[in-house]
Amino acid sequence: MDIETAAVRTRTMAIAVAALALLAALAAPAALARPAGADPDGRPNILVVMTDDMATTDLQFMPNVRRLLARQGTTFADAVDSFPLCCPARATFITGQYAHNHDVGGNFYPYGWYGMKDRGNILPAWLQKVGYRTALIGKWLNGYGARDAHGEVPRGFDIWRGLLDVSAYDYYNFVMNRNGNLRAWGDASFAHKLVEFAKIEVIPNPGGLAGVLAKLADVFGPPPYTYWGAHEPHDYSPDVTGRITQQLVRGERNAERPFFIWWAPAAPHREDVSTTLMHRPGPDPRPAPRYAEQSQDYVLPQPPSFNEPDIADKPSNIQDTAPSMSQAQIDQLKLDYQGRGGSLRAVDDHVAELVKILRNTHQLRNTLIVFVSDNGWLQGQHRITGDKYLPYEESLRVPFILRGPGVPADQTIHGQVSNVDFAPTLVDLAKATAGRTMDGVSLMPTVRHPGLRPNRAIEIEALAPLFEGAIPINAWDRPYKGVRTDRYTYVVYKETGDEELYDRQTDPYELQNVADSPAYSAVKAHLASRLAKLDDCQGRSCNVKP
Repeated sequence: MDIETAAVRTRTMAIAVAALALLAALAAPAALARPAGADPDGRPNILVVMTDDMATTDLQFMPNVRRLLARQGTTFADAVDSFPLCCPARATFITGQYAHNHDVGGNFYPYGWYGMKDRGNILPAWLQKVGYRTALIGKWLNGYGARDAHGEVPRGFDIWRGLLDVSAYDYYNFVMNRNGNLRAWGDASFAHKLVEFAKIEVIPNPGGLAGVLAKLADVFGPPPYTYWGAHEPHDYSPDVTGRITQQLVRGERNAERPFFIWWAPAAPHREDVSTTLMHRPGPDPRPAPRYAEQSQDYVLPQPPSFNEPDIADKPSNIQDTAPSMSQAQIDQLKLDYQGRGGSLRAVDDHVAELVKILRNTHQLRNTLIVFVSDNGWLQGQHRITGDKYLPYEESLRVPFILRGPGVPADQTIHGQVSNVDFAPTLVDLAKATAGRTMDGVSLMPTVRHPGLRPNRAIEIEALAPLFEGAIPINAWDRPYKGVRTDRYTYVVYKETGDEELYDRQTDPYELQNVADSPAYSAVKAHLASRLAKLDDCQGRSCNVKP
């Protein structure tokens, strides 16, 4: 064989080897990049967007949520919060348990985040254990940071961007714990004073309202207050946390592990300290600056229950503390409604951007997006000038929308489900194992086959007063236990024994309390028996037929 022939054969063999290597590379799965479309292990990424104190009717402010999530996914039209208050509701979201099992009976001492039983045994830790990369951006559970502002990062999180109480509710001046390091936005001094004031949430307050005001004066100086921190558009909290969330989602585009990213903007929660206690004028909360003008066109709804004319049938806690609203109170509610709408428009902008990022990074088809609020919101119904906690529909019901793999598009499921079901649903999808006995069930069978919706009564409960001691703010918030079915709501107040019973089929605005009506005596007795079964239920025993 001559040299020329040998050279040709050598080149031919080299080309063949290179071609085979290229074909093998194309056929083999990527070593580092997790398939973004159809994951072989069947586990989707999970992106949770949890608003704060959002009524179901507030979805009208969110065209992107309606277009990109509801129309492309499944909406639960009657999702119910078992305890309509921030901290207990969020504790239920991370445990799948009723409040009587996770022990968070309120927002403040002795409850709140630091009163929760077995705080490390929560949903993010369960997902982390099966390989999820986990992150929280925004508000955590009430009281967070008031005891240990510098060091605490809750178990189960790889990436932590938690807002410290009560700065979490100021839309321009707040402090964030970034995996143990603090950063302030706005006026840093003012923001840290808000965190200092929050210590009153995690210690006893025998002084009642006077004790609260004394602490406020000690931290911020004596009233009258004329300064409420900085007000720079680029520091607007829903935008800041939204941008951080977008950055994290974009950074997951080549990740091998699935992600669980929970964005919890403050919107549309009140700004609390600067408004309720320091009397900052204007809408509460403040709208996003870019929506300040547009939000002035939002018109507060006034259904038949608005400023309810006759509350003689309501329990004594309402009769004694909720006089007919004055025109000044109604005018403030109108301002607050505009601010709430303007804040949710900001959240809606970031939802659109998050969907865009997921699509552009080829993650959208394999990401479950969950849109939900921690609880609902009363805004003038039954004379309540802005509140949750109470067992009325506007307070109990929350938006709950799923979009993602295996979730039918443009589907609405009617009939009640509960927030005790949210954690079991995510555990199911993630193929994880819960570290607690959960009281709810996965809703994925219902998503695929609506006829399989769990047929059961749901307990509603408020285990303790919102405020301990003599604090007249929200004085109607007194403990109760009750049961809700697809048709009825029945409640017994702990301190007085007052009862409420509403037939929502004939009385959707809950104007007629029929607890004392002979025509409903059999219904009340049946619901009372359901409540007796639910009262201390755990796990499967919470599956009580309506």
